[in-house]
Amino acid sequence: MPDKTNLPAISRQVTELVLAGSTEHAEEAFNEAAEQFGDIAVVEVLESLEPQVAALHLAAFDGGKLSLATLLIPPKAWAESLAFFAATWNEDMIVDEPEVLAESLFAHIHGVVFASDDAERRAALIHAALSTDWGTTAFAVLFSTATEEIIEIANDIHNRGAHSSGQTSSDHDVIPLALEIARTDEDAWNRVLFEIFPEWQPGANELRADSEDDEGDDEDDEHEYASGRSTPELLLRLRKQVPGKTASAPKTTGRPSLGEDIFA
Repeated sequence: MPDKTNLPAISRQVTELVLAGSTEHAEEAFNEAAEQFGDIAVVEVLESLEPQVAALHLAAFDGGKLSLATLLIPPKAWAESLAFFAATWNEDMIVDEPEVLAESLFAHIHGVVFASDDAERRAALIHAALSTDWGTTAFAVLFSTATEEIIEIANDIHNRGAHSSGQTSSDHDVIPLALEIARTDEDAWNRVLFEIFPEWQPGANELRADSEDDEGDDEDDEHEYASGRSTPELLLRLRKQVPGKTASAPKTTGRPSLGEDIFA
């Protein structure tokens, strides 16, 4: 076990470096701590960091397996930090560059979830993130960039089950992440679907992609189809969910239970 008397100093050092924009040096501090005290020291320092500091550091290593922080951050700490990922966005960026922001968010989430081959860790990360409102919105942002593919995979999961699904007409990058969620946490998968399609009533209407672009639709269509939120809408929702002050723990979602099978 590491000498815990050293951890506060390491935490202060990392925090100062990250806030100064020296994330590479902060990562070096993590490496030195691992060499001296073992990986558990890095885990404990990451747990002690303010979530907005952890978010800034992790964002600098999107998709990078060379980051110890990406590999070792505890699921709860990651869920807390995810609340601050959108803190630097403004409305103009969301309107003008939604694809860029969504790609950055995808690189971050995909990089953390798939940083290791540990299935139990991936499941814990997904469960922790999607137990929060902001985490659910963040994952919904990713899937809103491929709405038709998500509808296809959702139908396939309904018909064949999550563990028998995987055949789609697309090789979009979000598909492996969608399947990972559905196979490890069914409730979390359902919550993400409802975040994208808030007016969906399983059994009463059907999912439809890009319905906002249709012209001349009858008013009755709204009873037959549930259109999804756009990527800019979800990005704006995520930006508004950034806490006004440091979060001490991830908020649990206020969404009601979705039952055993939302497709029934």
